[in-house]
This record gives sequence, C-alpha cells and structure tokens, in this order.
Amino acid sequence: MKQIYCLILAGTLFVNLLLSFSLATVARAEVAELKQGQQLFQAGDLNQALAVLRSFVQQSPDSIETAQASALIGRIFTQQHNYTDAILYLQRIPSTFRSPEVELLLGNALVKMGQYPVGLKQLQHLSNEPLNYADKLMLYRALLVAATENQQFLLSLFYLQQQLSLNLNSAPILAQAHYLLQSRLSDEDLAEAAFMWQETAIGQDALLQQARRALVQQQPELAKRQLQKLFASSATFPYWQEAEQLLQRTSVDNWLSRDSIGVLLPLTGQYASYGDLVKKGLELALQQHNKTRLPARFIYQDTAIEGVAAAPLVSSLTDDDKVMAVIGPLLGATAGEAARRAQQEMVPMLTLAQTEGLPELGNFIFRDTLTAEQQVKVLIDYAMANGNISFSILHPENRLGEKMSAAFVAELKKAGGEIIDIVSYPEDSTDFRKPIQQLLWKDREVEIPVTITETGEVEEIPELEYPLAPFHALFIPDYADQISQIAPQLKFYGVKDVTLLGINGWNSPELLGRTSRFLKDAVFVDTFYPDSNNPEVRRFMELYRQTYKEEPTILGAQAFDIATLLLQIIDDPEVKNRDDVRRKLVDLNNHLGVTGTTGFDLYGEAIKQLYLLHIKRGRIVELK
Repeated sequence: MKQIYCLILAGTLFVNLLLSFSLATVARAEVAELKQGQQLFQAGDLNQALAVLRSFVQQSPDSIETAQASALIGRIFTQQHNYTDAILYLQRIPSTFRSPEVELLLGNALVKMGQYPVGLKQLQHLSNEPLNYADKLMLYRALLVAATENQQFLLSLFYLQQQLSLNLNSAPILAQAHYLLQSRLSDEDLAEAAFMWQETAIGQDALLQQARRALVQQQPELAKRQLQKLFASSATFPYWQEAEQLLQRTSVDNWLSRDSIGVLLPLTGQYASYGDLVKKGLELALQQHNKTRLPARFIYQDTAIEGVAAAPLVSSLTDDDKVMAVIGPLLGATAGEAARRAQQEMVPMLTLAQTEGLPELGNFIFRDTLTAEQQVKVLIDYAMANGNISFSILHPENRLGEKMSAAFVAELKKAGGEIIDIVSYPEDSTDFRKPIQQLLWKDREVEIPVTITETGEVEEIPELEYPLAPFHALFIPDYADQISQIAPQLKFYGVKDVTLLGINGWNSPELLGRTSRFLKDAVFVDTFYPDSNNPEVRRFMELYRQTYKEEPTILGAQAFDIATLLLQIIDDPEVKNRDDVRRKLVDLNNHLGVTGTTGFDLYGEAIKQLYLLHIKRGRIVELK
C-alpha cells in the first residue's frame, strides 16, 4: 500500500514539475514578446510594436506584464492621436496594476476626447507622482485644457505656473496667462490671483489687469495704487510697457468722453465704397438720435491709409479721443489686430468683419454679422421639417464654398440628416454639366430597381424620362450671379423635384426675371428683408430712402442697427464707463432691430433671427 502511495506522490510531483516547466517556458516566451514590443517602440517602429503588443495582450492573462504592454499600447495610440483606442486598452488594466503612467495616459486621452470633468478628476492627484519630464509636461498641459474648459480659470493659472516651473520657454505660457487674466477671470478671482502669485510674472500681470479694470470703471486712484505696487516689485514681467502707459492715463482727470464712439472703416482706397455704405447707415442713426437726445458724435479713423496699422488707430480712439466704444473694423485684414488692441484697452468693440475667431479674442469683442453656422442651421431645420432627409452639396472651389459646406455637413450631422454627395466646381465656371452629372451619379453604375410579382417573376420598373436625383435637397453656397447660371442647367440636365437651399448671397434682384422660373423649389436665408412688415424695418427703409434717395444695402442696415444700439446704451444714465457698455451688450435680450440681432451669445457673436425667403410671382418674398 505504501508503495502505491509513493508511486502516486512521485507521479504527482513529476506532473507538477512538467507543468511548472511548461508554464515557465510560456512565461519566458510571453516576456520575450513584451520585450520585443518595447524594443520596437524604442526604435520608432510604432505599427510593428502595436502588432506584437496587441498579440501579447490578447493571448496572456491579467498580470503585471500585460498591464505594462497595455500601457505601452496606450502610449503608442496617444502618439498617433488615436485617443479612442488608447482609452479602450488603458481602461482594461485592473486597478491593482495601474501605475501613475497609466493614470496619466488615460486622463490625457479623456481630455483629448472632450471629457473634461472626468479627465480633470482623473489627473489632479498625479502632480506629486514621480513622472519623467515629458510626462509632467503632458500632465500640466492636459490639466490646463480641462480646467479652462470647465471654466475653472484660477486652476488654469495654477497649471500654467506649474509649466513655468519646468523651465520651458516662458513667453507662450505667460501669453496664455495674460489672456485668461485679461478676459476670463472675475474681479474676485483676479484679486485672488494677484495675492496667490505675488512676486511672480503671473501675479504682476494680475495687478496690471486689476489696475486696467479700475481705470475702466473710472477709479484712477485705485488703479494708480495697484500700478505703484507692481512697479515696486523686482519680479520679471513682460508687460512693463503696458503698465507704464496705463500709469500715464491715471493722471488724466475725467478722461472718458461720454458722448463719443469711435469708428474704424476703409474711407479711401479700393474698399472705400463699402466703407461709405456703412457710414451712411451710421450717420442716419446718429441724425435720428441727435434730434431728441443729448448730442453724440462718431469719430472716424481710416483703416485704408498705407503704412498705418489698425492697433494704433484703436489706441488713438481710446487714449486721445477717449471714446466709450468702437464700431468696426469692416475688413478682415485689419480686424484681428484691432480686436486684440481693443481687448487690451478694455474698450467694447462691435465689429462687422467676418474673420474667424474674433469674438473669442476677449470679453470686450462683439460681432454683428451673419455666420455660416446660423445660415445652415435655419436651412437644415426648414428642410428636415418638410420631409427632406438626404442632402447633397454643390459648391464653388473657394473659401466661401468650403467654409459653408463644412458648416452644413457639421450641422446636418447634429440634426441626423444624410449627406449623399459633395461636388465642387471652379469659381469662374459657366458650364456646370459635369458637376451636375456627378450629382446624378451618371458616371457610376446604378442598379435598376426591380419588383417580384405574385407568381415569383422578376419585373423591371420601366426607366423614367429622367433619373431621380439621389437626394431630397441640394445646398449651393454661392452668390446670385452664379445661381442665375446654375439653376437653368440643373433643370436642363435633370435635377428636378429637389429643394434648392441657398445662403444670403442669393438675396439679390439677379435671381429674378428669366431665372426665377427655375427656382420655384428654392429657399434661401438672410437677416435683412426690405419688404418685411417689421415696423423697425419699415421705419428704416423710409428714413434711408428719404435721406439718400436710394435703396439701402445690408451693410447700411447693419450699421444703422449697431449705431442705434450703442447710442441707446450710452444714453442710459446707469452707463458711466466702458465696462458698463460691455455689460449692457452682454445682457442684451430680445432686442428689436433691422437686421435680426436680438442679443449676443457667451462669446460675443450676434444672435440673429433669420428670414426664410423664396421667389413667388417673380418677386423675392418671405416664406410663411
């Protein structure tokens, strides 16, 4: 019996030894695969490293080695900006195996994917972890983005200060801090920033912005004390010149001119005709205002003078003329520079320029223009409410066509519609046969639809006289002169029973006459409709025609609106300084104007009510 037990025990030991040897061999093979993946990564062969590491992770149970492999996969996907897959692998790592590196990569990926609150929470505890230099930089940059997007701007400044401690180039970091201090912090947070970071460059900048705000609110003595404290410090600070200019201004008594508004327009040169149209609208509003209110004035600066930059013109209006607000610029070439200086001077600017990102430059910048996003949203809402769910785009090969098309696709995606095709044509085209045939898929193989009869026989549907368009609605972001050529050719080449959607560039007499019969299914948008029953529009039309003996343009109408609004604001006895003007613009709601502006959004972009227009009996009329 003992011999049997001994044999069984010996056999069991032998099997265990074999199994241990086998497992050890497998483990050594797996570790070798992990090391191979690491070596490929270090050699820069990311795709091959991914292949090896993913194979290793799929075949191996959870262990410290698979966690290391998953972390490296997450890092590779991070370097390739594939944050979705990075999150997928990093989240699979059990919590017991998660290192600070894994937590960092996961938090960074969440921030990159727009999950700011979750990403911020994921990353905040990692500041004291022993990360290498590159990972510390990744951490603070991700934390900065997450905090800023969560509108925790004091926290954003903290993470900028942390980046400065890494001995990076300080100029871009301090420029980011300058923007936050100037445009995003409340008065309370600004005071806290000045206290928290005193004797640092960020603290000095906070003092500068406190002084600027005090001066805008007509508290020159407070501004002077804050600036004197700034100058008494030995901390390095890149905005000394601004501080010196501000200190000079504090010595001027009662420096704001309550009755003055600055205007930046091209009054000479090739764009003078546009500047003149805007000026007519401004002067008409001023004329009406001064008949019944305390007289105000516009102070004009010509943005078309060669060799004169826009920023000094803004400073001339704010420092020399002491205006309460600035209207303009009109042209994109000067708008960015002027807006940055206006934000620096903390003077409200209401611009007509369409340069991208202008209102985002700061809380003193407002824009009263019709955006691509506003137009396409109204068009898509109308089309989908009327049963159109599939769309194609036919656009010119220029900036307008590309911008409008991109906005249309983005908005349609939100609305749940379907893009069938996007076809372009050269900007100066007159023959549209090829792009129209592309829209109709005439250059593609199309299946002939069939039906099955009750007896099981296949029955072909006879061909129509013309092929049905594979979309319900067609968006064409171009101007009326081109539409007058495109519309007849659409009909000629077989685009029928399709809703045509157009931008405000369609709103022109050029669409009338012989072209109008090809546009019975067309709808377009605009903010200004001269034949509107809106009392404000009717009053403006009558005043303009009586004064100038001509029909107003959209520029004249927009200028009249802006001028009327600002003149009403500076008339308000509660408005004593530029910051009060800014607050009134921010709080504007349900305003009744000529061009549809009802207020401004959080970024300073005009909120507009648009007209839906179509052609009826040879006239452009509002769509009821």
